[in-house]
This record gives sequence, C-alpha cells and structure tokens, in this order.
Amino acid sequence: MIRKIPLPILSAVLLVLAFPPFSLGFAAWFSFVPLLWALDGAGKRQGFALGYIYGFVFFLGTVNWVIHSMYHYGGVPIFASVLVMLALVLYLSLFPAFFGLFFAASSGSSVAARVALAPSLWVAFEYLRGYLFTGFPWAVLGYTQAPYLPVIQIADNTGVWGVSFLVVAVNAAVFLTVRAYAKKERLPVREALVVALIFASTVSYGILSIRSVDRSMASWSKIKAGVLQGSIDQGVKWDKAYQQKTLDVYRALSLSASEAGARLLVWPETAIPFYFEADKVKNGFIGDIVRDTGSYLLTGSPSYNYNRASGTSKYFNSAYLVSPEADVIGRYDKVHLVPFGEYVPLKSILPFEKLTAGVGDFTSGAGPLPIKFEGGGIGVLVCFESIFPELAREEVKNGATVLVNITNDGWFGRTAAPYQHFDMSILRAVENKTFVLRSANTGISAVIDPVGRVRKKTRLFEKAVLVDEIGLRHSRPTFYTAYGDVFAYFSAAVSAAFILTSLRRRR
Repeated sequence: MIRKIPLPILSAVLLVLAFPPFSLGFAAWFSFVPLLWALDGAGKRQGFALGYIYGFVFFLGTVNWVIHSMYHYGGVPIFASVLVMLALVLYLSLFPAFFGLFFAASSGSSVAARVALAPSLWVAFEYLRGYLFTGFPWAVLGYTQAPYLPVIQIADNTGVWGVSFLVVAVNAAVFLTVRAYAKKERLPVREALVVALIFASTVSYGILSIRSVDRSMASWSKIKAGVLQGSIDQGVKWDKAYQQKTLDVYRALSLSASEAGARLLVWPETAIPFYFEADKVKNGFIGDIVRDTGSYLLTGSPSYNYNRASGTSKYFNSAYLVSPEADVIGRYDKVHLVPFGEYVPLKSILPFEKLTAGVGDFTSGAGPLPIKFEGGGIGVLVCFESIFPELAREEVKNGATVLVNITNDGWFGRTAAPYQHFDMSILRAVENKTFVLRSANTGISAVIDPVGRVRKKTRLFEKAVLVDEIGLRHSRPTFYTAYGDVFAYFSAAVSAAFILTSLRRRR
C-alpha cells in the first residue's frame, strides 16, 4: 500500500495541471494511468484509500481558492478558512475514493468490461457530486478539454459528462495496454481499437458539427451586444460612499458600448450596489444612462419583495432587463444559491453565519425561466449557476435564444477560480449550441459562440467593453437541450449494474 501512494499523487498532480491556470488539457489523456495502475489488484479498502489520496491532492490543488474568498472578503480568520477548505476537500475526496473502491473490485473482470466500467464509474460519481447536498460540480474532468473544440462538440448530445467519459476511456485503454505489455499478457487490441474508433468518431463529429452550426448561424437574427466589465474592487463594492463612483464607471462604459452600436448592454452580477426599485431606477441616474444610450440594459442587482400582511421581506439576487425608455420589462431571480455564501442551509439547526459580506440571506427564485426579448428570450445564469449544466439547458428549453452569465468573480481575486469558472461557460455554449455573453465584475468577461469559440475576452481586473454582433438562436434544440443528462444516467446504470452484480457474487 505505502509503495503505491506516489501513483495516485502523480495522477492528481497531472490532472491539476490540466485545469486552469496551467491549462495543460492534453495531460488529462494520460493522467489517470498511474492511479489505475495503483488500483489494479488492490483490495476494496486499499482501493478506497488510494482513491481518497488521489481526491485529496486533486481537490487541494483545484479548490484552494476557497481560503482567499473567505479570508479576504468573508471576514473569516485564516485558520478557520483553511479548516473550512480542508473540510470541503475531505468531503469531495469521497467521490474518487468510491471510484477507487469499485474499480479495484473489477480487477477480475474482462478487459472489455473494465474499459467500459472505468469511465462509467467516473461519470456516475462526478454526476452525483453535482447534485448531492445542493451539488458542487466544480473541476469536472470534461472542462479540461474546453480549448479543444472538435473534442467537446459531443457535449450537445452528452453534456460535459460525455467528454469526461471519453477522457477516462482513453486512459483505461492506455493503462490496460501498458499493463498487458508489462505482464506479457494478450494485448487488448480490440478494446484499444474500439476506444480509438470512438475517439476518432468524436473528433470527426466535432469537425462536422462546427461546420454545420456555422452554416446555421448565418440565418439567425443578429444583434450587437455590449458586455461591460467595471472591475469594481470587492472591498468597496458595498460602500455607500463609492456608489456614485461605481455608477460613473458603468455610465462611461455604457456610452462607449453604445457608440460602438450595442443595442443590448450587459452589466455584471449586483452591478447596481443598492436594492433595485423600478421608480428609483427609471427616474434616477441609471434611467438617465439607459435613455442616453438608447439601448436595452440587462443588469444584476439585489432586490426584495415586501409582504405588508406579515411585515416581512424576502431578498433576491436578481437580474433586470430595462428598456431604452428605462422601463423594467423583465426580471430573473437567482435559483441556485451558494450555500453559506448567499444563505445558510438548515439555519435553525446550524450555528453558522454567511461567509460573505453584502446583503442579508437570499431567497431562491421561481425557476430557470428566460426573460422575453427579441422574439425569444435571455436565459440568465447568475454567477454560480453557470456551473450547473441543467440550469442552462432548462433556460434554452424554455425559450432562451441567448445565454447570459452575469457574475462577480471578484471574490476569487487572482486565484485559479476565475479561469476555472470561465471554462465552464464554454461548455454551456456547446451543450446548447447557443451564444453565451459573460459579464464579470473583475473578469473574465467574454463573448462565446455556439461551438465554444471565444470571440472576445477580457483580462482580470481591467475596465473593459466588449462589443460584438451575436446571433439569437433559431434552430432545433440539441439532443442535450431536449433530453438532458441521459448519458449520465446511462453511465450511472452501468455502474449500478456492476455494483449489484458484485454484491450478489459476494453473497
């Protein structure tokens, strides 16, 4: 066991390098080989332990930014911040640990079964991680391939899960080939050829899909959009003395975008540093900005609904669409809130406060419903929501013709998190074959086309305006948009069948 420990550590380090900020995505294609080698022939307990070691090193390398967010902006002491981050890592490590347990249990199975089982198990546990306890699908394997457009186009059928499956399948085929060669056993030629054929088919599909979507986009209705990045420091964002300076920044950027022909302006999450009130907005400084530009404005803002009967208020993290006449014509309330960031789960039981500064506890919105716009709709994803494929899918399925991710990644500082978060938006575009406009307070803001090309992009912590002509989606929904996570369910079913079969044999 002790001699095997360096192998899962090596695998974890290789996969960390495949994610931003290193972005060596090619490393993912062989990163699992050391881990699989360590798991081969291991007992179930040893497999669990080796998988847990892998998970601990990997998540320590990819979610350590949690310390920065809590310490610098949540007012949490550094020691407590480290403890919370370690608790999160210890929890997340359970998922690769169970992968290790069950893959180790497959040591007596055929080569073909193991090649199919390894990616199925991995996807099943990634998918479970994305849903259990509100879900945290951060650093999902498929995102390592975001720069490789032909590879990720299958996501319009499988979601990001299909990309994860392909990467692990290739790793499994390489591992079993190397293992057979080292042990002078029959080389798994047929199994390796099947995986090679799947890989080649995926790339071929990707190339053809890109060409097809490019032809389809030519018939879409067009609009010029302006994506604004105000780069307002998180330390002063909620300072009342800085409110006017914040609005001055967005006024200057909005006028610049308008002069470049933008008909739709997009401001980031909570760009308005006070509660949104329609009359106050229309007759105030923001109304003047909108009228001066003659553009539609989509902006993030905290909001509230007051119940006179009970004398209570509910608070929301919202997005508003304002017309060129400064009338509010649409609103979206964030659905999937950040636990301990925007609300405290089980507040009556748990002795915790929110870990971030700003307004009070938020309430979840009614559902992923797009804001009506230009014969279709704007599917809004507020910050954290962009990491959940099902939310973007529901927006498009419900009529969104463009997806807009407004976020405030200022919480992350200059850690790896803004880069990791950005890559997820690329997969949301590909899954639904829809333009994505991303407006981030401190970056990264971007315009992403339906095949994942980043047409325009900002750097971190710069005041910037991106103006580009985008297409409003008017074509048949993708398989993923229409039917959702069928591929993930299939992977889970394969995994469940193996686990149940193993339990029966044990009896």
